[in-house]
Amino acid sequence: AAASLGPSSRRKREKGGGQDGTSTALYVDRRKSKVWNYYTKLGDAYVECNVCKKQLSFHNSTTTMREHLVRKHSIRDTLLSQLKDDQTSESDYAAQENALKRSRQTPPESGLYHAASCSEPRSDVILELVLEMIFRDLHPLSMVKDKGFGLLLGYLEPSFTLPSPVQLSSMLWHRYNVVKQHLERYLQTAQAIVVCVEFWVSQLSQTYLTVTASFIDGEWRRARCVMETQQAHEDKAEGDLGEKLQAVLSEFGLSSKSVFCVMHDSPQSTAANSQPLKNAYGWSSLCCAARTLHLCI
Repeated sequence: AAASLGPSSRRKREKGGGQDGTSTALYVDRRKSKVWNYYTKLGDAYVECNVCKKQLSFHNSTTTMREHLVRKHSIRDTLLSQLKDDQTSESDYAAQENALKRSRQTPPESGLYHAASCSEPRSDVILELVLEMIFRDLHPLSMVKDKGFGLLLGYLEPSFTLPSPVQLSSMLWHRYNVVKQHLERYLQTAQAIVVCVEFWVSQLSQTYLTVTASFIDGEWRRARCVMETQQAHEDKAEGDLGEKLQAVLSEFGLSSKSVFCVMHDSPQSTAANSQPLKNAYGWSSLCCAARTLHLCI
């Protein structure tokens, strides 16, 4: 009888609908079975094993696919636990799928997602990547409250809950202290360092001082590490430069004797600080060659 049906009627019947449109609950969406984790469908008649790339005939049944996994790849436990999955009705799958879509498309007002708990290792990895993105790309901590970011992360991982900006701030300080400890140990491998001093002005017309250490490490590699960036008041930006540098060195466990020389970013800074630094700490001063060349041009 099924052979006498037209293509559209046959498809309708295969999907569980009788001639009168009523559901017979005979159709099973077999792609819900975990066996499909190991296969890729190639059209309507073939599937390809993701393990060995062998192509098998497909006739709306996963039996051959299961036997191939068990016989060729000894994949048993996962599949045996799914034997009853194929008996689940289409209506059950539709209900589950609709619920999943609603959970992804309708976020809570807070923009955060509170679905089934995410596995702890995966949750830790996601959190680390969010922190990495914030400090590498210089994003504000408030971005975790942005609705667009919440929608994106909620779609990719509905069960993950973003921390608040206050929690992120605490995590970033912890990350900073860990990295700082690594940098302290790394600086100890240098026999001498060149302290580079750079004053710069932000878009808000605020003056900052960045202190950088340049050196050759224990494996003869050239290294350049930013030790600190701090706001400097214009009226005394360079007046207490020696004290600022000494404080930065102390934070990293370095003595004044570890400084080979101080590199300044301008001839004016070199002229103003050269003698005071020499008298107080015994540091020689040089002006950045690139800056000097730039001024000449």
